[in-house]
Amino acid sequence: MPKIIVRSWGSRILGALTGCLLGLALIVGSFVLVFWNEGHGLHTVQALQETEQVLVSVPIAPIDPQNNLRPVYFSGLATTSEVLRDALLGVSQQALILVRTVEMYQWEQHTEAETQPQSGGSGREVKTYTYRPLWSERLIRSADFKEPQGHQNPEVLPFQSRTLQAKSVKVGDYNLPPEFVRKMKGATMLDLSRQNLTALQQKTSKPVRHLDYRLYVGENPQEPEIGDLKITVSEILPQTVSVLAQQTGKTVQPYLAPSGQPVGLLAMGAQAPGQMIQQAESKNRMLTWVFRLLSFFMMFIGFALILRPIVVFADRAPFFGRLIDFGGGLLAFTGGLFLWALATALAWFAVRPVWSLSLILIILLFCYIMFTHHEKQGD
Repeated sequence: MPKIIVRSWGSRILGALTGCLLGLALIVGSFVLVFWNEGHGLHTVQALQETEQVLVSVPIAPIDPQNNLRPVYFSGLATTSEVLRDALLGVSQQALILVRTVEMYQWEQHTEAETQPQSGGSGREVKTYTYRPLWSERLIRSADFKEPQGHQNPEVLPFQSRTLQAKSVKVGDYNLPPEFVRKMKGATMLDLSRQNLTALQQKTSKPVRHLDYRLYVGENPQEPEIGDLKITVSEILPQTVSVLAQQTGKTVQPYLAPSGQPVGLLAMGAQAPGQMIQQAESKNRMLTWVFRLLSFFMMFIGFALILRPIVVFADRAPFFGRLIDFGGGLLAFTGGLFLWALATALAWFAVRPVWSLSLILIILLFCYIMFTHHEKQGD
């Protein structure tokens, strides 16, 4: 059964006033994020273009000392002589990366809030808490639930997910540093059907069985119980990579371009340097838009929290409250969009003055149209 909590009108007012402070913090944080994001996105593009202009393609062996501290490009087979061992499962593999993933079946709490009118005129907020189980790598603390009784999760994860990485990875005569090895992709699932499960079963005091490419710790995988585990192991084997970075002795590091941004790229397979640059630019554009949307969302939520006390006061008259709630949401969206656009225009001013002035003109034109439309309605 779901757990229902009713909040009084007074407690909602207090919460709304407290939310105003959070709203102001979100608006300030949005401004900071806008300025950082626009500057970072532009400087990253400049750094990629600057690196491409001075890039040198080199063989993977032998290493030419004359290219030291220059941005270089090379492609070849990434290999290691190390054997990675997972003592828990008794797995030993000559691999670049070995990843153990452990998921536990646990309860998760979900909250739904609804404002209901009362006969006295003031509204009340009703929160409903529901619980459903899911598989998760992280430990979910059931002690924080509103209704922990009947939804207890284990207090600890018996085993943790873990990533093992080879310390010595070479491409020809070049040694790849750990930060470049971590960028490798193309993991494949390891078949665990030949692993000895006796030690694992003794540690868990539960049945352990093979299930496809994973191990299942529990009575019945078709009907999982809270505390059951799923364990998988994936590996990244030696394979061809392409690297674009600064040569430093026998290794590489990110190249610090004149624009001030570091450039250190690794791609799977044999890729041309121009293709790697294009992919990095596409990724940068995508991340820039993700942060733009995030900053606008922060601005919108900030405005909504600041306007929340008005909405709660208006709830004393149900119909009027719903009208104010809708209008408040529209005002928060409009105000958030206006401030976000203004912050973006200001952030562009130093590096994109034409775009900045164009956006400011659009904002002023929008404000003029809104003002004249309001005056006409008043007449």
